[in-house]
Amino acid sequence: MGSLIPLILVGLAAMLFPMEDAAAPRAEKFFSLADVYHPAAVKLGKVEQSTAPEFAEIRHAPDRKQAFYEFLLPMIHSANAEVKKERRWLGQLAMRLLEGGVLVGNERDELGRIEIRYRLANQTSLSDAQRLGALLKRVDTVPASLIVAQAAKESGWGTSRFATEANNYFGIWCFYQGCGVTPLRRTVGLNHEVATFADVSQSVRYYVRTLNTHSAYDGFRDMRAKGRNRNQPVSGEQLASGLERYSERGFAYVEEIQDMIRYNKLARFNSGDQA
Repeated sequence: MGSLIPLILVGLAAMLFPMEDAAAPRAEKFFSLADVYHPAAVKLGKVEQSTAPEFAEIRHAPDRKQAFYEFLLPMIHSANAEVKKERRWLGQLAMRLLEGGVLVGNERDELGRIEIRYRLANQTSLSDAQRLGALLKRVDTVPASLIVAQAAKESGWGTSRFATEANNYFGIWCFYQGCGVTPLRRTVGLNHEVATFADVSQSVRYYVRTLNTHSAYDGFRDMRAKGRNRNQPVSGEQLASGLERYSERGFAYVEEIQDMIRYNKLARFNSGDQA
């Protein structure tokens, strides 16, 4: 198994040495099968409630930004907390393998369920170490600074039509009729809609899951994993460079997100997700 240890260490390093905004709790005991955490499904859905402040009515920009932070940050930390619970269990299994143990009972079945959730189906031909290494690369938190910056950019600090009508703060698209709100200036020939969510927290959870699963963000996850493996903090500003495919504007968009993080000093919010 020696050659597989580096794969596991990509995720295991964070169990021992915390990283900015993505630290997992210390490994103090092994979890039993009963401790496996499966969060509720992240779904698109009809708007059920909108509890957001009327951001457009807050004329003083600093006050509007402060209201935006206070509204969004609890949802961000909650979404990251879900991921940390999943990661904690996976990290305990990885620690067990590193210490020469094996997976027991239905733990491999539980791995299969998490793999489906993180778009890593059909991994049963791999070793347990390889499966855990692949999962730990995806099951990880996203810096709050990056989430706030993208939400602010995509929603106009909570004032956009899609934020107010669809609870969609990240410009997330969907691709079947009736799944969302039709863009007013949609390019002829395209059929996407801007997804609607029951509430804003579902928009945040969907965004985090997208960065952790979509093939467009392999570079984002590679960068985050390398930071984990080297015990080097990886900031939201750095990880933004892995989101070049988030917008058609490519690197120009990335630079705008990085500028927003710096100008608004958003890195100060990352400590809320430290374990």
